[in-house]
Amino acid sequence: MAMMWMMALTIAGFLASVTTNAIGVGGGLLVMPLLALWFPARQVVSYSTPMFLVNALMTLFNYRTHWKVPRALWTIPWVLVGIAIGVHFLVVVSGRGLDWLIAAIALAFVSYEVYQRVSGRRISGLATWLSSPIGLLAGVVSALSNIGGTLLSLFVLSPEVSPEGFIGSLALLYVIMTGAKFGLFWAHHLLGWQPLVWSLPSIPAIILGAWAGKALHRLIRPAVFRPLVIGVILLSSVLLIVTPG
Repeated sequence: MAMMWMMALTIAGFLASVTTNAIGVGGGLLVMPLLALWFPARQVVSYSTPMFLVNALMTLFNYRTHWKVPRALWTIPWVLVGIAIGVHFLVVVSGRGLDWLIAAIALAFVSYEVYQRVSGRRISGLATWLSSPIGLLAGVVSALSNIGGTLLSLFVLSPEVSPEGFIGSLALLYVIMTGAKFGLFWAHHLLGWQPLVWSLPSIPAIILGAWAGKALHRLIRPAVFRPLVIGVILLSSVLLIVTPG
């Protein structure tokens, strides 16, 4: 089991790092349904948190001169409150319920991606007062599925924000979110030393993925990379729903 977790977290770390550094979002969205196909969902959420924290730190390092977007900072207090609420529910919700929740959240974002491609419309420049409900909901979703960052991206994105500023600002939020979850998961005994050791092999993979993702960001348009990511998310989410618990 230890070897399986090490391999899974290493592969997931690489995929999440490439995706996050290339387009800013989609790392958790991509790998969470895949991991939940093979391991208990509650363990997937908590055990993958150290890997996501390293990924967030690497992304922030790559885009360290581009993170100062005030819209992102306004969400922080609400995100932290949402995470505290979400961790409480994570302790009590059933494993199969978490499977369905992770798949449903992933499919919701896939549906939005399809909608914006068909309609040509993209949510951006949301009113500043939405920082509180979006931050709160993103915190809850993040604690239950590690996919909350994708929701925050809908608020952070605005016409005046550059692609690099978008990625860098989200990376700062990811560091804060995963750091808070790490502490709360540890306090609730959802995370311990063993998963930390299992996460160690993922660090070189995340560093390599961060380099590859930033190279992709420079070389290709997100429109070329995103459909592949969305296809994998769609397939793994459907499988997560239809596979018996």
